[in-house]
Amino acid sequence: MEELLKKKSPKLTPTQKRVFKYIFNHLEEAIFLTSSTLAKKTGVSEATIVRLAQALGFEGFPDFQRSLRTHFQERVTTISRLEKTLQGPADTTPFIKFLNMEIKNVSILADENPVETFEAAVAQLWKAKKILVVGMRSAYSLAVYLKFGLRFLGKEVTLLEPAQWDIWDQLVTLKPQTFVVAISFPRYARMTTNVVAYAREKQCKILSITDSIVSPLTPYSDLTLFAPCQSYSYMDSFTAPMSLIHMLLTAMSLKWPEKAIQAFKKLEGIWDERNVYYSPPAENTPNSTIDSE
Repeated sequence: MEELLKKKSPKLTPTQKRVFKYIFNHLEEAIFLTSSTLAKKTGVSEATIVRLAQALGFEGFPDFQRSLRTHFQERVTTISRLEKTLQGPADTTPFIKFLNMEIKNVSILADENPVETFEAAVAQLWKAKKILVVGMRSAYSLAVYLKFGLRFLGKEVTLLEPAQWDIWDQLVTLKPQTFVVAISFPRYARMTTNVVAYAREKQCKILSITDSIVSPLTPYSDLTLFAPCQSYSYMDSFTAPMSLIHMLLTAMSLKWPEKAIQAFKKLEGIWDERNVYYSPPAENTPNSTIDSE
């Protein structure tokens, strides 16, 4: 269902996207509602519901609803098993409660991302001559980690610095051959979407890492990878997004090991030359600077 919406999303109106977001967030309820009831709940006309179904490639709302029910059954089968496993006693401590949520987020990564999409993202990252990584506000931390890992693999990568006053100055030389990776999670930073829209105008290929098919990045993206960020905290959890990025980098190194090792050797050489890391003391180095007699 997510892949279907991704393909059709550029053709949907803002109202249709809003209705679909409601349906997806209330799937258990929506699969039993009539088109007129769903229209009332979403504040649109019944014709809008029918047009949404048709825009997604269905003959009408009943056909769309049958597909939703199939999707819901598949989703419930996976999630219900997981939730049953993670469900703890009523007196579960906050630590265990938070930990179970993180486990759940990571565990459903496979359900959110088809293998073909993941492998296509790995291939695009590897063959890209130049890479631009974009992530604003809290997502900037994920962008830094991705840039760091890509440089380990010898990629020519630029991280867009989030200074509002010169972002467009940084993008003035953006070329179509640049592969753009955009990272955004709720509440989605408007500037990230603006940058991705600009990159699309420049005919750049775009990989988005986000949480949902209704993310504002999706319509501009050639490839989209999804990572849940649900949390009991006042901040979204980046455990699953970080795991997804780590998997991308690891998959690149495993798919092209000879080139990865070559890049690592160059790095190790300059690290040793510039004394970047502390080296363990030699075995014959005394533990004390005071000589004993």
